[in-house]
Amino acid sequence: MIQRPISTDAQLSQLATFLFSRREAILTNWHTTCASDSNLKVVAGLTREEFTDQIPVMLTVLDKRLRNEQDSVLPYQVAREHGLHRWHKGYALHELLNELAHLHQSLLSELGTFWHHQPNIDHDVLLIAHQRIGALIHEAIGGSIAQYDEFQKAEATERALNLQRALDNVNELGRKRSAMLRIASHDLRSSFSVIQGAASLLDMPDNTEQERSEMLQILNRNFPRLASMLTELMDLARLEAGRENINVKPFDVAETMRGLIESAQPLAQERNLFLKGDGPAHLPVMGDATKVYRIAQNLLTNALKNTQEGQVSVSWSNENQFRWMLSVQDTGPGLSSGATMWLSDQLRPTVDSVALFNENTPEKTQPTPAPSADEVVTEGIRSGGEGIGLYIVKRLCELLNASLDVETRLGAGTLIRVRFPIHPTA
Repeated sequence: MIQRPISTDAQLSQLATFLFSRREAILTNWHTTCASDSNLKVVAGLTREEFTDQIPVMLTVLDKRLRNEQDSVLPYQVAREHGLHRWHKGYALHELLNELAHLHQSLLSELGTFWHHQPNIDHDVLLIAHQRIGALIHEAIGGSIAQYDEFQKAEATERALNLQRALDNVNELGRKRSAMLRIASHDLRSSFSVIQGAASLLDMPDNTEQERSEMLQILNRNFPRLASMLTELMDLARLEAGRENINVKPFDVAETMRGLIESAQPLAQERNLFLKGDGPAHLPVMGDATKVYRIAQNLLTNALKNTQEGQVSVSWSNENQFRWMLSVQDTGPGLSSGATMWLSDQLRPTVDSVALFNENTPEKTQPTPAPSADEVVTEGIRSGGEGIGLYIVKRLCELLNASLDVETRLGAGTLIRVRFPIHPTA
């Protein structure tokens, strides 16, 4: 009896049935090939389910196409989902393409196996199968690349935005530095003018002893202030030039703070202020004791100079096993929003579980607008030019990897907290 030749559709269905029966083997061989590829680093860290991801769905699409059935899903969309998965798993684009190339070879290898077991298969059937496998892989590559292209464009846009933000920050920093230097120039000119005037009057021959005494008092008041401003400018210059090195050694915070408070008592007494330190008797930490002292000294001096009446409190404590905290609180006039914004975003009033001025603290979702340079200059001159010292504090905190925040209320005072690492890296 003469056998009728099997139709092309029937032979393609036979191939589809064969590939379906070999699906687990196809996925296993594909995984083995990819795992042995030295260019595919991520495969070893994936589970079997994570590795196969959307590929079984793509193989089902191939099965339906070989049987001339309608696609139940859109292969391009499935490929996009596969590309999204691979992106999140850390695949580079070339790794994804290599992986799909291995899948293509695995399917062609199975096509060769089918031909070996069915030698009478029409060559046209093999050609059609080869074309449909190639078309499926082409769609898989196209969909995956499209997903990668979108992510890469998004990353490029984000990088451009970050660069623009960095440039804006640099420009803003330059503006603030210019404003701060104008404050310093104004204060230095004022001090020099006062000193020059007092020295000229002191040299006049017809001065009485009382007038000469008053001129000497003026000189004595202004020379220390001038020396302090020059020291601050030198400190700032070293910080800006990156010439400050960190010298990490063990030291006792309590001993350092007590010494600072003792040295500041004459200034507090001169201004009729109550100055007190509170904290544990000993607080051993690792850090740069000199720079910590400079931070505390700047904060304390600023608080004493700008507090007209009341008290200034310095406290230190061990916050947890990683950080210790230094706080300086005064009953001064408080910082305006301009002065606060001038320091940095880190110095905006914050709300936390121990916030002192909760009710007047602005919401984080409604940040205070940044002041103009003229507003900053005016604020700095009106408050005695303390901005340089606070700016030095901020830069030293950055150098020591310390966090700094401020709570303030106009007419009530200011609380500044600095949190230092207990075991910093040099």
